[in-house]
Amino acid sequence: MITYSLVLFCIANVFGQKENPQVKGTIANYSSQPLRLYKCHGDTLLLIDSTLTDVKGAFVFDGNSFQSNAMYKILMPGKQFFYCLYDKQPIELKAQHQANAFYNIAGDSLVVLKSEVNKDFCQFQLLQKQLNVANYWLLQMMRLYPLPDPFHKQIEKEYTLRHQALEQFVKKQQTGKKANTYSMATKMALAYFQPIDPDWKQPDPWRDSIIAEHNFDFFNPADSFYLHTNILPEKMDLYLALRSDKRDAYGQKVNDENLVKSAAEDFLIKAKSNPENFAFCLNYLLKKFNKEHRESAFLYLYDKYGKPESGDCKSSNSALNWAQEKASVLKGIQPGSLAPDFAINDQLQLYGIKSDYTLVLFWASWCPHCMEEVPKIKKVIEGFQNQHKEIKFKSVFVSLDNDEKPWKDFIEKNALGAFFQVCEFKGWNGQTAKKYNVYATPTMFLLDKDKKIIAKPETTEQLQNVLFQK
Repeated sequence: MITYSLVLFCIANVFGQKENPQVKGTIANYSSQPLRLYKCHGDTLLLIDSTLTDVKGAFVFDGNSFQSNAMYKILMPGKQFFYCLYDKQPIELKAQHQANAFYNIAGDSLVVLKSEVNKDFCQFQLLQKQLNVANYWLLQMMRLYPLPDPFHKQIEKEYTLRHQALEQFVKKQQTGKKANTYSMATKMALAYFQPIDPDWKQPDPWRDSIIAEHNFDFFNPADSFYLHTNILPEKMDLYLALRSDKRDAYGQKVNDENLVKSAAEDFLIKAKSNPENFAFCLNYLLKKFNKEHRESAFLYLYDKYGKPESGDCKSSNSALNWAQEKASVLKGIQPGSLAPDFAINDQLQLYGIKSDYTLVLFWASWCPHCMEEVPKIKKVIEGFQNQHKEIKFKSVFVSLDNDEKPWKDFIEKNALGAFFQVCEFKGWNGQTAKKYNVYATPTMFLLDKDKKIIAKPETTEQLQNVLFQK
């Protein structure tokens, strides 16, 4: 969630606006120093303007630099910053500067001198910060202290009061207003408002599922205002985390791509009535799944919502051209697909290998994990060949090394000469590694006689299970 103690939302009505409204203020202990102004757009910061404080730490940003109904970040060196939401009315504030690696002193000390709506939002920030403490520290303390202990009752009372205080604040903001007339401050508050507080005695996965059910009670991701803040990416991350918090019979977290895939699609459906918001959310989720190497979820979202219409060469959303290229690579390395052919420095042609099964292994001599796993993989292969002499089994070891000597030294030391050994000496930038979307070593692909991918074992144990079931 957003760190509310760091954030200022400066909001004003259009009534009484000046010809050239300004955002101004004073930052103590920040004489003749630089300030940079960034516009927030989802997960992106766009540099808009910069200025210097005077000898007293005063600064001014011309109102012409600002777009109405948008969120801005004013940044100082040393991780000190604060935010401002602008709506054409003059804004005035004061703060303190103190370089600190752990706390944003500028944001924590911020005081709004103008903008009544922002003063309301500052109150919400304080309440939300207190609630964040309750939802983590007080919750854990309640679970640790015995119920009969008098101190337990005090903790639970404080926990309840903090939830009630925020609920009362939100109800006050909504009083006598329709949803389409909410101020920006109210919309920001509602985006993070948790209307249901599940029984604290229940396990977190159950609590998270209840909270997720009410994620959209007061938050509409299709609202165009949210695209000009940092809320949409934060809300997507939080919603996927809540929906995917499942545990197995041993209490271990379940890593199921179907959970995040379903949650992502539900979020997209909520944003679909606004094409611009929907396009941003889709691109963000695809980037997230690509970074997390969730291939199944990535391809599902891309195929259903991102790929070009039949007959088109490019997606109508140019921001997704990268995803089109990535999807093409991923589809080529899914089980059932014909493995990408490759030839490395004329050393080897994959499709020229005649065998019933072929194992393609990506590894590197500089990889500590490979140092342990490659000899184990060798033993599994040799064990399979000894038991199934009638089956032609070939192995291609594709190295991601940059230097020839350590590569050859490892091969010799571990007696790997019986396997095909190839290397482009380009590390992660080798064309073969890119064709197979290799992002970690070792990475394995098991192919059949037609060079179709039949398995992508992630461990030596998985390779052994796959081979000895054949």
